[in-house]
Amino acid sequence: MSHDHGWKSIESVLLKDGFSFHPLLSKWLLEMTTLLPEQKIQVFEANCGEVNCPVDEVKLTWNVSGIEDSLRLGRGKEKLLKQDIYLAWKKQITS
Repeated sequence: MSHDHGWKSIESVLLKDGFSFHPLLSKWLLEMTTLLPEQKIQVFEANCGEVNCPVDEVKLTWNVSGIEDSLRLGRGKEKLLKQDIYLAWKKQITS
């Protein structure tokens, strides 16, 4: 997933307020990451038709002390699983 494609903005929320498209996503992010409840998260999605590219992909971005960071998840936003968050966060902290 090293290439970029047309990311479409979905929403921007405080983590504590949750996401309109997934009832458990904010809970999982708070459990498995170092993000704080007051963190503002921007949600983007993209659809890709290339070989070896997820058909639907979600990118969560945030800014801490002027540094932007993100998680990329290779699944549609409504279909995200707890394991998706765990694996993406684990990959991020070990990279």
